Amino acid sequence: MEKVKMGLYGLGKMGKNIGLRLLDKGYGIVVYNRSIEPIEELKTHGAIPAESIEDMISKLNDTKIVWLMLPAGDVTDEAIKSLSEILHKGDVLIDGSNNRYTDDIRHNELLLSKGIHFIDAGCSGGPSGALNGMSIMIGGDHDVFLKLEQLFKDLSVDDGYCYIGESGSGHFVKMVHNAIEYGMMQSIAEGLDLVTNGPYKNLNIKDVCHVWNNGSVISGNLMKLSERALSNDPKLKSIEPYVEDTGEGRWAAETAIKYGVPFTVLSHSLYERFSSRDKLGFGRRMLAALRHEFGGHDVKKSD
Repeated sequence: MEKVKMGLYGLGKMGKNIGLRLLDKGYGIVVYNRSIEPIEELKTHGAIPAESIEDMISKLNDTKIVWLMLPAGDVTDEAIKSLSEILHKGDVLIDGSNNRYTDDIRHNELLLSKGIHFIDAGCSGGPSGALNGMSIMIGGDHDVFLKLEQLFKDLSVDDGYCYIGESGSGHFVKMVHNAIEYGMMQSIAEGLDLVTNGPYKNLNIKDVCHVWNNGSVISGNLMKLSERALSNDPKLKSIEPYVEDTGEGRWAAETAIKYGVPFTVLSHSLYERFSSRDKLGFGRRMLAALRHEFGGHDVKKSD
């Protein structure tokens, strides 16, 4: 694949850095985003700005390649519907979001009915990976993948991309990847909680992470990120104990139930995130009330 001009729609933290990497690799890109600031930033690096989706498409070559990097769900859904009306037979649309794999199947059917090729690309590595090389899990038509392989290679670290299989499989594997990530993060959080609140007080938690990052069997990227977070805020006092999720864990749990696959670690990790958002703590209050009712156990009174 020659490094042809391609469209990039969606310039958030990931999308903007993908654009910078493409420019660094010698690609010509036309960029569009709902807010103007990242368009202007990429323009200073050599990107061609677009004022609308239609304007972006009009500035591309005859065979058009568009990389979509928008939030999963309705926003991506609407963008794909719009692009299906202005792309033509033989064009390629790549969805690099964390979209649900079942939505990919629907999007592929819509685009395929118009002769437009669809590729789902699950991207891992965060904004740093987008700039310096990601891990990409790719689903869709294999022949289309082969034509685009150089693009995926240029956006990845060495050996960091893989053709997974038919449409939806890229985002399916990325969903499972994120479920594993949930469990690993939960394990690190619980382990460091015990180090902090165990029998030895005033331990340097950052130093613990540092030694674990050098030669131990649990060394890895998430442990390095733990060390970095603790370097900036040793007691994490600036952070509220509220943990959001972006959907992939829920989808993975639902899929595991559908196919009868035990998913205990992910389920626990997901429920912990839900629990972190319950400021009223009604479930725990109910537990305390029941202990008091059946056993006369004391309860702590709320202010």
